[in-house]
Amino acid sequence: MYRKKAYGKDWGLQMAINILLIDDEADYSEMMGFWLMAHGYSVRIAGSGEEGLNAMGENLPDVVFLDMQMPEMDGVTTLRKIRMEFQDIPVIMITAYSTEEKKKEAEQIGVNGFFSKGDDFINAAKMMSDILCKTRG
Repeated sequence: MYRKKAYGKDWGLQMAINILLIDDEADYSEMMGFWLMAHGYSVRIAGSGEEGLNAMGENLPDVVFLDMQMPEMDGVTTLRKIRMEFQDIPVIMITAYSTEEKKKEAEQIGVNGFFSKGDDFINAAKMMSDILCKTRG
């Protein structure tokens, strides 16, 4: 399906942005995924870091939204593994209760931005659009 490339940026008829949403909280990821799909984005949801890494191996997304606090493999560890193979894919960390130490660690690894779970999804779309403009030109 052909849609706008990024929120607020009409770049003509181009394929929809493919988003991988990695979050262990099913209620939140389904709500965010539904909102993004309703606004023209293609969304895949992974319930863990491991599942997200497997999904990336199957079909590379244009951008990843990654929960910072997950059991087993947290967001920073998942980000580190993503960056080992995929340096150019933008990653936005989803935060609810993160420490400055964890944020700094994520920045050192190469996170592209932080989105608070309490924030409006429209701000996530704007952030994603800005990051894609910077990384893709």
